[in-house]
Amino acid sequence: MRYFWIHKYENAHDKVHAFEQVWIRKWQGQMTTKANETAPSDKRVLAVLHRMIMDGSLAPGSKISEVSVADMFDVSRTPARLALRALEVEGLIKKRDGRGFTVQEFNLGDIKHAYEVRGVLEGLAAGTLAKSGMSKDVEATLKSVIKDMDIALTDTSADGDKISRYQDGNVAFHETIMRQCGNDYIGYAFDRMESLPMLKLGTVVFSADKAEEDMMRLRLGNMQHRLIFDAISKRDPQRAESIMREHANQTLVYSALFAGPDD
Repeated sequence: MRYFWIHKYENAHDKVHAFEQVWIRKWQGQMTTKANETAPSDKRVLAVLHRMIMDGSLAPGSKISEVSVADMFDVSRTPARLALRALEVEGLIKKRDGRGFTVQEFNLGDIKHAYEVRGVLEGLAAGTLAKSGMSKDVEATLKSVIKDMDIALTDTSADGDKISRYQDGNVAFHETIMRQCGNDYIGYAFDRMESLPMLKLGTVVFSADKAEEDMMRLRLGNMQHRLIFDAISKRDPQRAESIMREHANQTLVYSALFAGPDD
């Protein structure tokens, strides 16, 4: 499965489209074509490409372009272009000298170090917001997205649909705290490293092969969201910063912890 599309289907429109459907079913279980079409084309393309890169279906060094992506998803080049731009901003692909992009290599050591710095910045943002206090709008937003993430993880829809909705809430939670904490320089500092792979605020990493463990990790993550919100609400900057720093590192630390001794 890992290199199926890259080696076998890259020049065949009908077979590439068939691969997309197989891959989506792998990730999203019983999700119907109709349900999939309700999402905007660029977001649908982005979500699937993002997961393909994360699980290795698009291996480091693989070449992709607007044309190949448009053919793969049977969409126009505009949503393909928007999705590729978003992946480039996130640091998952890099523009080639000619046309198209190349999937980036992951240097896990660099990513780990970047996560440590992100944890410091996100912790500082949470502590600063706790110290200065939330506006009513910020409070309402954080409450709402925490509730949305709870709903996303407890409903009966397919895993892919759950993760997409959880991702939306997770981005909103982290972006709100970072951008509304009252110190713009924290956000400015973070912006300089946000293009590294998986460092974008709210990025959710999910493996279909370890769905149970990853769902457990996401539920724990939203419990931490509640604890962070509680600390900010109670104007406890030290607690808010400490929990946020722990939470910001959860993708790497908890993924390894829940993987088990055989992985």
